[in-house]
Amino acid sequence: MIKFKLFIVESSEASSAFNSAKKIAPYITSERYRNSFLEAASALSQAADDKEIYNARFGDYKGSLSRGIEYAYRTLFDKIKQDVIDSRQETSDLWSLTTTAEINKLAKIYDKMQPQNKEASDFMNAIRGIPNALKIMKPYVKPGRAPAQPKPGQFVKPLASADATKLAVKFMTEASQSFADKLKSDISNQLTEAYNKVSKITVPTDLPKDPSSVSVATAIFIVRNKDGKKYLELKNNSTAIVEKLIKDTVDDIINGFIYKNASKLALVLQKKDAPKTHKILKTNVRNGMVENTMEFDFNDSSSFILESSVIYKYSKTGKLFFQYPTRFKNVKLADGSSMKMPSEEKMIKEF
Repeated sequence: MIKFKLFIVESSEASSAFNSAKKIAPYITSERYRNSFLEAASALSQAADDKEIYNARFGDYKGSLSRGIEYAYRTLFDKIKQDVIDSRQETSDLWSLTTTAEINKLAKIYDKMQPQNKEASDFMNAIRGIPNALKIMKPYVKPGRAPAQPKPGQFVKPLASADATKLAVKFMTEASQSFADKLKSDISNQLTEAYNKVSKITVPTDLPKDPSSVSVATAIFIVRNKDGKKYLELKNNSTAIVEKLIKDTVDDIINGFIYKNASKLALVLQKKDAPKTHKILKTNVRNGMVENTMEFDFNDSSSFILESSVIYKYSKTGKLFFQYPTRFKNVKLADGSSMKMPSEEKMIKEF
């Protein structure tokens, strides 16, 4: 782990290096690429200060920075090429700078050149810190893309308090316990049946296309190639793999049910004292699909019914993913009136 003081020093060093690189912008003859280069340098400097940047954005900015340095160096070398040739110290390495990884190598060549070319020295000094700055940035890079910014007037869901979240998790955990055993049995039967159906198959094209079979087959087989033909080899620990697949599937469904629904319930609960009463009205499990209905009553005479579901689906490649639709129904406000067309946004704002 980076020590805190070193962490601060390194981020400052990276930020300064990106700002220093802006000095070479006049060498970029294309206005479009010059603007992209300056935008990237500024954004990377800010990201170094913030100590975070999303990977997709980092890749874009790194590309614009590298491209700008490459084009700027072309202009520089065209200006000083004859001087370098006349000094009889020209090498093929100096003719281009196509990646930021080459900066240190070129800088060392110009450092040793006698007499030194001031313009080249100034140029290399401006970008000398870039390779290390990009290295410093690596721990700050977050996977994925930055979330889309809300449109003007768009509802932005606030964060719930820790106490409200804890209470919501408690209620949804209680709800999950009402269907956990049935869900495990349902998923176990479904995936065990799929395993029994596919485990003896040796030709990929003979595999069934239903989602459960695809999911199991993806986990238990190795695709081999012999004499130009593909065949399936069953893994030695295939039964253990299916058992783990069953456990992971059940755990994923239950954990998702608890925390996805708790995030919606918590913001409603934090507007009130704890519910006066709450109870589970109904729980159904069918083919791995879960439906749960709970009723909440509060001391101010308000109440609502929460219908929560888990729907799981498979992608074309057999990857399992879940959806957690939640509906508020029969919403009664403290003044005795009923909420029309209740939604999560209306519950947060009006309940």
